[in-house]
Amino acid sequence: MKQFVPTFRGQEWESGAGALHLYVRPEPVDREFHDLAAACREVLGDYPIWCVPDDLVHITIEMDAAAPSTDISTTERTRLITTLKDRLTRIEPFTVLCGSALANRTGAILDTHPDQGLVALQNLVRSALWEAHDTSAIAHEGGRGHASLGYAYDQADSDPLQSALRRISPSHAPLTVSRLHLLDVRWTAHPRADGGVRWEMDWDPVAVLPLGTA
Repeated sequence: MKQFVPTFRGQEWESGAGALHLYVRPEPVDREFHDLAAACREVLGDYPIWCVPDDLVHITIEMDAAAPSTDISTTERTRLITTLKDRLTRIEPFTVLCGSALANRTGAILDTHPDQGLVALQNLVRSALWEAHDTSAIAHEGGRGHASLGYAYDQADSDPLQSALRRISPSHAPLTVSRLHLLDVRWTAHPRADGGVRWEMDWDPVAVLPLGTA
């Protein structure tokens, strides 16, 4: 496991800068998910990992990479929200199973499956981003869906972490995806005593977008 460093359009993130993201967030009713995330957080506390607080746990659907959030005008935001609302009527709410917890290259995640619902949602979001902007809004290929639990701020052996995560039971929890959150996400580099930095995220809400026609 090595240090996590966020990037924007292939470059290291400017500390404190923001970019619009589309996230799935667990709802308060998703108690099993929150319990699983809390159990994972207890394990991660023994490693050089910034644990994502409960209110920041998320599944990334897509980042709006057209420009930093400060360069996206009110008109552009309104157009994006309108386009997203139109696209999201085409997919009904669905449920994914989150788990098992995995130690990855730069932290820890909850795997998600099956893939079809999140992939369909990502495709709709990407279509909306392409329509809403005059420039390319997609700057990476992304990867399989997952819920982010923590980000490493130093190197560590991930094998003991994976063994500890595997002992968590129950290891899976359902998560119902019924709405999407448009957020202005910031990453900030916090100095560490050893001269390194620890990257932490926070966000400002922009819009909440329901799935389906109900």
